[in-house]
Amino acid sequence: APSVGATKYAAEFLKIGVGARALGMGSSFVALADDGSASWWNPAGLARMERAEMLFMHAEQFGSLANHDFIGFVQPLSGGGSRSAVGIGLIRFAVDDILITKDAYDDLNGNGRWDPAHRDDTGTMVAAEPIRSDRFRRASDDEWGLLLSYARLFSDRLSVGGNLKMIRQGLVDNTSFGMGLDLGVLYRATDQIRVGAHLSDVTSTPITWDTGRRETITPSLRLGAAWTRPLSGLRSSITAGIGLASSFDGRNEVSQASSGAWGGDFQGGLEYWYRGAFAARIGSDAGDLTAGAGLRYRSLGADYAYLSHEELDATHRVSASVRF
Repeated sequence: APSVGATKYAAEFLKIGVGARALGMGSSFVALADDGSASWWNPAGLARMERAEMLFMHAEQFGSLANHDFIGFVQPLSGGGSRSAVGIGLIRFAVDDILITKDAYDDLNGNGRWDPAHRDDTGTMVAAEPIRSDRFRRASDDEWGLLLSYARLFSDRLSVGGNLKMIRQGLVDNTSFGMGLDLGVLYRATDQIRVGAHLSDVTSTPITWDTGRRETITPSLRLGAAWTRPLSGLRSSITAGIGLASSFDGRNEVSQASSGAWGGDFQGGLEYWYRGAFAARIGSDAGDLTAGAGLRYRSLGADYAYLSHEELDATHRVSASVRF
């Protein structure tokens, strides 16, 4: 029978951050969200962007076993005395060339499974069913997420935005589909201080597999604050960000802070810009060190992020962006 209910780690690829700039700051980007990755971090940030922007990101994770890619586009709108924006984000996470050995044997007794060497009911030794390497094949775990975003600036200080999210996953011979909603809020308390919140999967997101199995993504909440200070004497600026990512899907045992089914991780980071052209970043994401750098030349940008991991290989991410 199909299984229904909150599913731990359902569509986990959607929780992997995007954009090398944000990741280099330890993922403390909820209160900033001011580039082409804003639809993922906080869709409310789209309304504060004054120019259209496209951002590309690529990463190879876990010793290059998995590919993680993101394309984001933001288009500001105007009219009716208010500012708004639309955006689109496309996420792909894939593990390619998985060796599939299922059914690569001769089912001599027709029981639908491979049988090792064994004795039958009469005590006679029966040889293992032959494995046929010529039936081995390769397939992929291919997961996609599409974010369709809209944001509006309600005042000089408050903006609100949301995503319509569509999910498609393909694992060897099976596929799944799901749809959900995200909601973001961004508030500028002063010229230098901003706070933000991003609630993903607001009403829980159901995912249905072609096998009849059903999974559910429970809501998760990201909170953040950012402080920016211009350093006019040095023709530069510095930004500090902090954040808390929390969920209620039972991953409390691997979280930095937890209570019952709730688990939360802390983020923090610093970004230093010199003449708006060169950036250096450092941060901590759930206790793992992050670092990065960025370059801007006219409408073009490039960013790099290094993400350490206590148990798995470090990840290197690169982003490129263009503003129109």
